[in-house]
Amino acid sequence: MTQKTLFIDYDLCFGCHACEIACKQENELPVGPQWIKVITVGPRKINGKLVMDFVPMTCMHCIDAPCATACPVGAITKREDGIVLLSPGLCIGCLACLLVCPFGALQFNPQRNTIAKCNYASTAWTKALNQPVCRPVQRVPYTLGISMKSQTRYAKDEHLS
Repeated sequence: MTQKTLFIDYDLCFGCHACEIACKQENELPVGPQWIKVITVGPRKINGKLVMDFVPMTCMHCIDAPCATACPVGAITKREDGIVLLSPGLCIGCLACLLVCPFGALQFNPQRNTIAKCNYASTAWTKALNQPVCRPVQRVPYTLGISMKSQTRYAKDEHLS
């Protein structure tokens, strides 16, 4: 099975948080849950210079998604193209998936008493836009691609145009 993958070039992220805003707007998320979160690392000294990094974190749509396995009601499924989706109508809010996610990507939505998560902008894929809504400006480091290997670090020249 081919796996759709969100490639992130962490060197290009400068911490503008535009991806967070675009995701919240596109998915009409309430205050609180964030399907993508930019983590700030630093500042710290490296070779005598202050360095600060920004790391966008989101659902990795794992090949063997532990959240889907943990869900007792089958509310989390994996599409044929590898995108892991949550059916909010089936979710009972038991939090089993949240506890097993190694990336902390699942979010509890207190207004609905259910879990929420990144859907890889599946509407963008469906509309064949070939880019996620979390890539609202040209310099944002996201590229959607198709890979046989998920969660592998790719060299910049292999995935960025």
